[in-house]
Amino acid sequence: MRSAAAPREARRGDVADPVDRQLALRAATAGLSVAVGSLLVLLLLLWVETKWTPLLELDDGARDGLHRFALAHQGFTSVMEAVSAVAGGLGWQVVSVVLVVWLLWRRRVRAAVFVLVANAGSSLLNTALKDVVHRHRPVVDHPFIHPPGQSFPSGHAQAAATGFTVLLFVLWPHLRPGVQRRAAVAVAVLLTLLIGFSRVALAAHFVSDVVAGYAVGITWTLVLAAAFHVWRPPAARRDTASRSRSVSPQGD
Repeated sequence: MRSAAAPREARRGDVADPVDRQLALRAATAGLSVAVGSLLVLLLLLWVETKWTPLLELDDGARDGLHRFALAHQGFTSVMEAVSAVAGGLGWQVVSVVLVVWLLWRRRVRAAVFVLVANAGSSLLNTALKDVVHRHRPVVDHPFIHPPGQSFPSGHAQAAATGFTVLLFVLWPHLRPGVQRRAAVAVAVLLTLLIGFSRVALAAHFVSDVVAGYAVGITWTLVLAAAFHVWRPPAARRDTASRSRSVSPQGD
């Protein structure tokens, strides 16, 4: 004879299974993204170190072509300089501070910690990679800017990829499904691409530097988001998944 508790347990299991599958799907997607990003960074690093001819031709061709265009179009150069300046380290520091203050005001301490660790860790990781690779910056006859440090990977591109991914993770639950979320993703992608493009246009980086910066920034943020998600209590993770919210840290 079956106990009265059995049907209730079965019903609870029926509700939990879709949530478990959703969590597993998100974990698999994040894992695949991390694997692809890591592979891309390693390939770029290998090609840069071995001076792979097709990559050098792409880098040099983009550098020379965009630099000639920039020299002939002062308006274009001014826009690229403005984008590059706003998207620098100071710009992202201001954004991070404002976002952390807002999160703390809303008592989302874990999310605030996530923002701080993501942006600070990305900066340290970028510095470490530049020291290891030690790639010199592009050389042109009439440079527009004279950035310090090494070239690979692009700090601006990595900061943009990290920063906008963090913003999407944190703000996603507050955006309405549909138009708002699609618009947020589109704006984040377009601005990230524009920032990276500005660095190549100003001959501050090669194309491969920018692509590597994107890959490192996104991969780092996904790994950190997964770690913060696992850090949350199981009940909170299941409750978040059941409401179809982001895998990022949503608060305490």
